[in-house]
Amino acid sequence: MTTPKKSRRNRPSPRSRLLESATNLFNTEGIRVIGIDRILREADVAKASLYSLFGSKDALVIAYIEALDEQARTVWTERTQDATTEEKVLAFFDIEIEEQPGKEFRGSHFLNAAGEYPRPETDLERGIVEACHTHRDWMHTVLTDLLSARNGYPSGEQANQILILLDGGLVGARLRRDVAPLRTAREMAQQMLAEPPADYTI
Repeated sequence: MTTPKKSRRNRPSPRSRLLESATNLFNTEGIRVIGIDRILREADVAKASLYSLFGSKDALVIAYIEALDEQARTVWTERTQDATTEEKVLAFFDIEIEEQPGKEFRGSHFLNAAGEYPRPETDLERGIVEACHTHRDWMHTVLTDLLSARNGYPSGEQANQILILLDGGLVGARLRRDVAPLRTAREMAQQMLAEPPADYTI
């Protein structure tokens, strides 16, 4: 008795399959080391479809980063709906502490992606780095708004300090393959938030 072939009627679209396969490969192995043929093979999509949908691998990379950014914003927003200001700030750490083991301690996908293009040479490569900066700008804006409302004065510099702590925790977690550095970074951020706002004079 032969096994009937699996129906393809309910398969995700070629675009979805390409993006999903690229995401899995880029997240676990890196971007530049992954060739187009492997993405196509994993997605079971023809090369012509990739070029008609995205135009190039670099354009697919931009779509991948933009999808990660959208997902990160959604996760943070849903998690912090009823949270206090401090909880909203610390949520950036909490999310990474929970997700890093599942990410195989890859650190920040955005920092990793930008690091693979230290000297972007084409418009698309610059677009990849810019997509990473867009995510970073969102985080900084959110933190600045939260901290400014809490402190009563513009707090962009304190937002920078929080992000530096998060960066260090992510790098340490990747190196040690353990969330302990992220927990330490979170504790340092919590201590910073526990300090009374400094007087601000224009």
